[in-house]
Amino acid sequence: MEMKKIACGVLFAAASMTAVMAAEEVGAPAPGPSSAASAALPALGSLVGASLVKKKKKKEVEIHFQKNGSLLLEELIATSGGKYNPIRMFSSNQILQATNHFDWNYVISEDRFVWFKGIIENRCVLIKKFQDCSLFDADNFYRDIAVSSLMSSHKNVLKLLGCCLEFPHPVLVCEYPENGALNGIRRAKPFPWNVRLKIAKEIAEAVTYLHTEFPRTIIHRDLKLANIFLDENWSAKLSSFSLSVLIPEGESGVIDTVCRTSSYIEPDYFKTGLVTENVDIYSLGIIMLILLTGRSEYTSEVAVYLPVLPVYAGKLLDQGLLTELIDPSTLESVNDDIPERLRQHMEAFIELAFRCVRFRPGDNVQVRMIDIARELKKIENHNI
Repeated sequence: MEMKKIACGVLFAAASMTAVMAAEEVGAPAPGPSSAASAALPALGSLVGASLVKKKKKKEVEIHFQKNGSLLLEELIATSGGKYNPIRMFSSNQILQATNHFDWNYVISEDRFVWFKGIIENRCVLIKKFQDCSLFDADNFYRDIAVSSLMSSHKNVLKLLGCCLEFPHPVLVCEYPENGALNGIRRAKPFPWNVRLKIAKEIAEAVTYLHTEFPRTIIHRDLKLANIFLDENWSAKLSSFSLSVLIPEGESGVIDTVCRTSSYIEPDYFKTGLVTENVDIYSLGIIMLILLTGRSEYTSEVAVYLPVLPVYAGKLLDQGLLTELIDPSTLESVNDDIPERLRQHMEAFIELAFRCVRFRPGDNVQVRMIDIARELKKIENHNI
């Protein structure tokens, strides 16, 4: 109690002296002790309060950084065997300044996470912030960073520039794709058939790299339009590896929680929880059919339409009604006289998509992503 009295006395004396000196500087009568204290203590209290808030915030940032850093290091070691690329760290101040404190006016795409457009060091970047993890507990923020880092050397993967560990959940900083997310492209402007074919081929190549380049096969498990971006040249950029699964060496699959993040999910995985290469192959097949038909993931009809999309496409194709199947914006004009060469390309594209989703009788024969990538390249190069 005596120490508290002494401390209060020191504060009171300091406040009084401050007021006296201020009054003398302007030539005003010095206030008495009581009036000086009453004038200075509120300002002093504000300063003390602001200082405490600042210290608390700094402590929270340190706690977040230590926790996230430890978990990220564990994931990097588990995912890459300890041979991982250096990852640049951005500060929370840089992220907040770039996004105007996560202003929704800066949002360009939203899913379980939010993508913000920002500028850091005079460079336009894409900043990924995970929403409340209670929305989807299966997301592994640290695996997203680890696999993104491993995959950043591939030209059809959204390049990871770094991350920030000073928030409750890590925030990713990536290269900026000028043409945005694929699920929003059609609302902006249509794009022709050759671009759609190119997108399918490039995504197949990126996923093939994911499946084959590393000691353990990695399954993306979340292939959909929202996770594919397009750069200024309309090149595809695969992103979002937070649900990716590592297959143990010597195994072809692993049982894991079923994550239904889109309207198209591989049937066997949905029934059993067995994650294999087929999970990504099936999703790519549906993406191919969406690219051909122009159907968006986010329409009122999607819940009914997508599960029967292969059936719908198959019936029209068998009846020779290709023009009714394809998105009109893929051609300059849609009529019954589609050039024969182009018709062959589209039909080959559809049949390949059918193989991905095992639509035709006998399609249960195992097909690999590397084979799909090769077939798409043949179609693109007119070698079908």
